[in-house]
Amino acid sequence: MREKLKSTYYFLQTILRKDRRLLHRIKRENLMVVLNLHQVSPHENAFWPPLHPVVFDNLLGFLKDNFEVTLFRDLAKATGSMPRAILSFDDGYYNFIEYALPILDKHGVSANMNIIPACVESGRPIWNIQLYDFLNAAPRSLVNEIRLPGFSYKLENNNSRDKLLYGLQISRFLKQRSRTERREMGHSLENVMKKGEFSLTRMMSRDDVDDIAEKCQIGVHSYSHESMEFEDNAFFADDLEKCRTYFGDELKLPLDTYAFPNGSFRDEQVETLRACGIKNILLVGEDYAKNGEDVIRRFTIYGPSITETKFQALGINKKI
Repeated sequence: MREKLKSTYYFLQTILRKDRRLLHRIKRENLMVVLNLHQVSPHENAFWPPLHPVVFDNLLGFLKDNFEVTLFRDLAKATGSMPRAILSFDDGYYNFIEYALPILDKHGVSANMNIIPACVESGRPIWNIQLYDFLNAAPRSLVNEIRLPGFSYKLENNNSRDKLLYGLQISRFLKQRSRTERREMGHSLENVMKKGEFSLTRMMSRDDVDDIAEKCQIGVHSYSHESMEFEDNAFFADDLEKCRTYFGDELKLPLDTYAFPNGSFRDEQVETLRACGIKNILLVGEDYAKNGEDVIRRFTIYGPSITETKFQALGINKKI
């Protein structure tokens, strides 16, 4: 029912030419759209659905028709009459190489990929992806054994909608805590997860990052993917220094793009990045980016249909 309502909503928006009006505004105000993506895969996880390759393929076709799809480092070279769009992936999942990269090649465009060095080195995804991997494999009875202080949400049914809502609720609950507080809660969570059998999402290795660096612009998503507004400045500075060392010593790449994990930051952390020469400071924010600015907001791209993702790319979810 929910998907049918969404489909009807976007159908009506198309009839009302909302897409044309959004595109006209982007052109009129010289705005830029930076799209925040994560996983592209045909393998479903109802708790955190990836973007299906067919939807991604169609989205790129729409973008190529209406935007100049470019990279942060190439913005100065973008001289066409069309507005600019940048594809910005976070985390560094291996399915980017399996499914997203061939589609990017097909359309003759590239993307920004913001890796998490700790995940590159360990081969293990961040804690919330490990949780999603567990949830996707666990029976509902085991999921509902999870007990966290202050978290009372339960998985009431096995349908996709309830699973998606549960995944959003538990991930948001844990993201809004410092690493220390989250780890204290994590002991009981780990005890439940140990009862299940599940495979972890594959991450890119250092060799994989080296390979894609020839065509993609590599940025960083912090070293350890913590919600930085809940961490002190000393932790942030240390995490950033680890990123700079990793890019300089291991990847031999310039570090000019930093994406805050979970869209979580404080203003003084932005200033620290500027002082270190970071040119592209990426937030989430569900808003347009403005040409020439170094703090860049992004639109989150998700959903099962090209119509929905097209409207997301045009800014229908812009925060007022």
